[in-house]
Amino acid sequence: MCFRLLLIYVFLFTSPLFALQIEVNQLNKNSESNLTLNQLYFQITDANVKLDDLLASTTAHHQFQPVTKKQQVQFKEKQAVWFHASIINTQFHTITPILEYHFPPADLVEIYQVNRQSQDIKLLGRAGNNLPFYERSLPYRSYAVNLTLARGEQIDVYIKVQDAAIVPSNIRIWQPNAFIDYQQQTAMFDGILQGVMWLLAFYNLLLLYQTRDKLYLYNTGFFICFSLTFAVLNGMAFAALWPNHPEINQATLYLSTGATLLMFNLAIRHALRRYLTGFWRWCNIASSLAALTLLFSPLYASGELKLLLLFSCIGWILISNFFLALRLINAGKHQSKRFIWISILTALSAALLTATQAGYLNNILNWPYLLLAVILFSLALTSFNLQRLTKNQSISQLTAEVKELQQYHDIFHNAVEGLFITTLDGQLINANAALISILGYDSLASLKKATEKKGMSIFYTEEQQRAEVVAQLQTGYSRNFEMPALRGDGSTFWGLMSARLSKAPNSNSNIIHGSVIDITDKKHAYEQLNYLANHDPLTALFNRHYFEQQISNLLTSSSKATHCVLFVDIDQFRLINSSCDHNAGDALLKQVSDLFKQHLNSRYTLARLDGDEFGVLLANKTIKEAYALAYRLLDAIKEFRFIWQDNIFIVSLGIGITETLINDVNPDAVIKRAGAACTIAKQKGQNRIQLYDANDQDTQRHQNEINWVSQLRHAVEFDQFVLYQQIIKPISAVEQGLHYEILLRLRTEDNNIIGPDSFMSSAERYGLMPLIDRWVIKQYFHWLQQHPAHLKQLSKCCINLSGSSLIDANFKQDVQTLFHDYNIAYSLICFEITETVAIVNLQNTVDFINHFRKKGCQFSLDDFGSGFSSYGYLKNFPADYIKIDGHFVRDLLDDPYDKAIVKSIHDIAQAMGMRTVAEYVENERILNELKLLGIDYAQGYGIARPQPLGNLL
Repeated sequence: MCFRLLLIYVFLFTSPLFALQIEVNQLNKNSESNLTLNQLYFQITDANVKLDDLLASTTAHHQFQPVTKKQQVQFKEKQAVWFHASIINTQFHTITPILEYHFPPADLVEIYQVNRQSQDIKLLGRAGNNLPFYERSLPYRSYAVNLTLARGEQIDVYIKVQDAAIVPSNIRIWQPNAFIDYQQQTAMFDGILQGVMWLLAFYNLLLLYQTRDKLYLYNTGFFICFSLTFAVLNGMAFAALWPNHPEINQATLYLSTGATLLMFNLAIRHALRRYLTGFWRWCNIASSLAALTLLFSPLYASGELKLLLLFSCIGWILISNFFLALRLINAGKHQSKRFIWISILTALSAALLTATQAGYLNNILNWPYLLLAVILFSLALTSFNLQRLTKNQSISQLTAEVKELQQYHDIFHNAVEGLFITTLDGQLINANAALISILGYDSLASLKKATEKKGMSIFYTEEQQRAEVVAQLQTGYSRNFEMPALRGDGSTFWGLMSARLSKAPNSNSNIIHGSVIDITDKKHAYEQLNYLANHDPLTALFNRHYFEQQISNLLTSSSKATHCVLFVDIDQFRLINSSCDHNAGDALLKQVSDLFKQHLNSRYTLARLDGDEFGVLLANKTIKEAYALAYRLLDAIKEFRFIWQDNIFIVSLGIGITETLINDVNPDAVIKRAGAACTIAKQKGQNRIQLYDANDQDTQRHQNEINWVSQLRHAVEFDQFVLYQQIIKPISAVEQGLHYEILLRLRTEDNNIIGPDSFMSSAERYGLMPLIDRWVIKQYFHWLQQHPAHLKQLSKCCINLSGSSLIDANFKQDVQTLFHDYNIAYSLICFEITETVAIVNLQNTVDFINHFRKKGCQFSLDDFGSGFSSYGYLKNFPADYIKIDGHFVRDLLDDPYDKAIVKSIHDIAQAMGMRTVAEYVENERILNELKLLGIDYAQGYGIARPQPLGNLL
């Protein structure tokens, strides 16, 4: 065991000694003019490590490893590589050789000499691309220093290199004269290379000037950028262009390399653009983006990243174009595949030549010459293939142009619109079949013969028209004309002509290209539409649009004269329209229109505004004159009789008059004032005339109703109505569940609640009740759906319906849809219909009741006893409840007649199997009396006051 430990200790302490066995490079009289140091060692350290640190640390000093033949060392940006060589002079005299390290792109190179006996350190040279050029020991592009070795002297040489790259180990000892000759020879060779590349760039620039082909622009850019890259890598640019600005040297390398690759890729893209489709097009775009990324890398990338981008971009572009060449081979594109193969060979040779000049490859003089010869050969082949490729493209382009001309020929002669070409004086050069047909000829020859003497002017309705057309064309390139024209037989048609001037081929004279479209039908249709835009199609009178325009023109005129408007409405129109048919209504409107025209002169504007409403505009007339005209119309209508299918109808009018005001700007407001006056006139009776007066009580009442109409529409749209309920109490029997009537209230913007007495009459008069009834049913059903617990407690809910809803053709179906959508049981709903409504619209009411009674709904006859024929209609009315009019109930205790009526209504209802409900039950005494009379239900303030529907929850 002890023996094994001893062996381990001996190995650990003696292994550094073995690492120090460094072989010596001998310089003797038989040495060549330049000697490569084959006995060379290296190690990689941090960039901030100094030679003193290496020599002071035995472990670090012993970490040097031998460099194999042609070995390259790769390391990172923040590291340094140290080369170490031992040199001995075996000659019998002192020698002064030159030590050269050939790696021009290096960022920093430090060369040290260490005396083996005294261990003295001497800095022989410190230079690099990070330092100005003048700091170099010897003014050459490679890193060279002078050595002095006495007879038998042995020295150690240390070289520190910093660069994020693959660092070559090419270190040589030169005889001074041989080194100078080699540098001169290299400079001459590099100059020749630069001259050749600039000559090629100039050659491509001349080709660009001759052919205007962008391919030669890209080739010019390629050689200029490659020349700059070449000069930066071999140090020529640093030494000659910016020796005092090392920062430019670093940035220029990647800028020029990126630009070189970009120009190469753009040249490939332009030359093979016909074949770069789909995947290969995206590959080419990726190559251009990679080149741009490398070009701008000095702005954002570190040294290591820039080097990685450099190799990646070169590799990607060469490999992608290599596979593109294989694809072209498979596709049989011989000229294209030769071009791309030669381009790849050129780029690859240029890359190898650049690497040689940078010191990465073995720098034998014949190797660069061979690469240069390959480049020149490749470029010669490229030019030959470019000519062949350009010739093939020219043939393809010529074929495409011939095909395109044939397409234009076919388009010209097969076009739907007429096309022509004429001289400036009107002589026909060519025309297509469509124009020949439009002008009424059977062939181009016959058309040319017809125009031999006077040219195309024979087709204009007026002789000077063609001269005017030509004059307008000479003021601009193209014009459009819409005009009447003549056919060959002299008939007229409307044509839309587009024409322009252009130069005649091989001549300085102008010719006219044009097209003609026959728009006769379109023109007639437009005239008809223009007529209909201002006229009523039934009566041939002006329409409301034209009437408003005329009023607006008067209101905006500078004249301060007053004007009057008559609003005339036919009273019996709806009766005739419904009792006969719509044809009768149309005939009535036509006859009344003719009657009005007979009594109006041309100075007045007569228009049909809507339905049976007419307007008369009296410009610059007074109220007195308007009254006179209104009375004439009334006298005429009194004598008029409308006869339809053996029926004779007497027709009456309602006429409203208004005068324009100084502050009037809106014609619709003027018409509305006249219409309001007409409504008041009709309410007063037949054949009445009403002058609009804002201070008149009737006018104010009407205006209030109009305001209510607007407010009620707004309430329906924005849900400003509020649902209330009032309990209906059983008197003589016990009933389970809730029984109430739905009531309606209006919530104003200031949150006040308004009862139905304020707005219901306006809603009925202006036809809003169907809209309101639908809203009530929908909102109540929605509320029931949201409160299922209340739905279980509900026994019966009464909902009022108006007469206008019952005669609405769609109301029954809409209510049926609401039952279905909200899944409400029919048996829970009782619809209340007033006696008056039921009698006036008996058939519609009975149809509605029968439909929903079959579903399970019940019906109540409201306000019973208020009509003159209550008992007579009761037996034909299928109701379940009779609501006794509250006027009889309220005075029941004081008026024996009211009591008798209440009792008789109950007796009849009981006999017909109906139950009775008493309204207006205001106290307990009335309730007790109703109980004695046998009334079934009671409703009123004595039972419960109306409350919001939500209070039932």
